[in-house]
Amino acid sequence: MNHRLSGIISPLNHITSDPIRSSFKPPLPVYCKTTINHLKSLTGLDVAPGLTNQEISAVESSVGFSFPVDLRSILQTGLPVGTRFPNWRSGSTRNSLLLIFNLPLLHISKIVVRNGFWVDSWGTRPGSDAEALLLVKKLMEFAPVLVPVYENFYVPSTTPNLAGNPVFQIDGDGVRVLNCDVAGFLQGLNRTDDHRGSCEFRRRRRVEFWTDVAERGKVALARGPTCGWWSALSCDEKLRECLDDAYWKLRGAGWEEDEVREMMMMMDLDRDTCTQAFSSTVMHETVKRDKCKEDEDDREGGEVTTLKHLLYSHQP
Repeated sequence: MNHRLSGIISPLNHITSDPIRSSFKPPLPVYCKTTINHLKSLTGLDVAPGLTNQEISAVESSVGFSFPVDLRSILQTGLPVGTRFPNWRSGSTRNSLLLIFNLPLLHISKIVVRNGFWVDSWGTRPGSDAEALLLVKKLMEFAPVLVPVYENFYVPSTTPNLAGNPVFQIDGDGVRVLNCDVAGFLQGLNRTDDHRGSCEFRRRRRVEFWTDVAERGKVALARGPTCGWWSALSCDEKLRECLDDAYWKLRGAGWEEDEVREMMMMMDLDRDTCTQAFSSTVMHETVKRDKCKEDEDDREGGEVTTLKHLLYSHQP
């Protein structure tokens, strides 16, 4: 077994289970089929018949890792084929697969030396770059293996082998963790300019080593409907996009969702039903009544004090 990939036998207590998605079982076949059907709909992407049990075992034995249970189920339902996806089927690609598996180590080593990157959980940084790299390499030998999914996006293979591990993006700028699992990530490909655009919102499971590294850098959040009060206004589209962007930049900077909603005066909105409500007549009438009430407050108070108030006061 490749020593670099020995992290698949890391101790069980390094995994924090997520009650939302923790499962030793693969996702339901219909869930995998939905993912593959979406990939089949993408222009320029071929989907071949899924990997057999024998092919799965051969790849795992050759490279020295275990497929995460959900990724395995998807690849056995259908095999995406393209330059941006790993070539799991060709027996002549072991060296190229090993290169992809070792890219995370190369990227981490680069930012440790170039940017002085270091994580507190690694302990005290050694005095020289050479010693620092030696320690990082040793730590990564026992970290969960990152299995390539698409381009520079990976999903960790943990022990126990659970479905629902978050997807990580690793490049020369650092490590970012996404708010979605591998199925959600693949279902979001090409639906927006951001590969993570349609990922499902949920609490991320912590993964030994990689979560600490990602939290040391910038967290990439899956963008979706903000359900902001500005969504119901007839103000300029660019202004609505600007407020949406401000919301996600605050989230990306580390603020919790409830904190951002409070800062942007969104606490009175129902997060579960707001997308439907904004498109309904009932919400439209509610907005009109709120506008009338705030216009009356304007006349009594003599000035506008909030951005929300200002925008409503300028509605036609």
